Amino acid sequence: VAGLALLLGAAAPTGAASDAPMTRWAVVLTACLGAIGVAVLVARRRSSLGRAVCFGTAAAVANALTAALLKSSAGAFADHGPAAFLTSWQTYGFAATGVAAVLLLENALQAGSLAASQPALTIGDALVSLLIGVFLFRETIRTGWYLLPEAAGAALIVAGVLVLSRAVRQIRELGTEPAPSASG
Repeated sequence: VAGLALLLGAAAPTGAASDAPMTRWAVVLTACLGAIGVAVLVARRRSSLGRAVCFGTAAAVANALTAALLKSSAGAFADHGPAAFLTSWQTYGFAATGVAAVLLLENALQAGSLAASQPALTIGDALVSLLIGVFLFRETIRTGWYLLPEAAGAALIVAGVLVLSRAVRQIRELGTEPAPSASG
């Protein structure tokens, strides 16, 4: 949480629009769908740990893409009403990518441990969402000396995710120990 507060406070993202030209959408869709496809193909040839990481990464990209499509369709609703929302391709895109994200997440959780899939999912979703926001919606973040606290915040986030994802395994291992006998 401290890392997220530091990162967002230093970056101070501003200026986002809810719509984007199709030329930028084409780049984002190609990059995201391509990354998802590659991750799924690579997952097929990996051990359970590798599959969990690959499917977690694919789910992260799908979640970020879903959020971008949802932002765009919600913007259409806010600006032009329900008819624009229902006729926007982004509305149907976020429904399809949302379902795909859930299926990919389910595969990640079934493929291996949470400690393998969760960092890829959590960090990947945030990173891809940031990149989509900057490229597609023209969000701006502060640069210059602000990059130092932004990097420190990102490092804290990564460290926190890694510690927490491994803590689940430790808690589970502690919970499986036999209870002491009452006869003493």
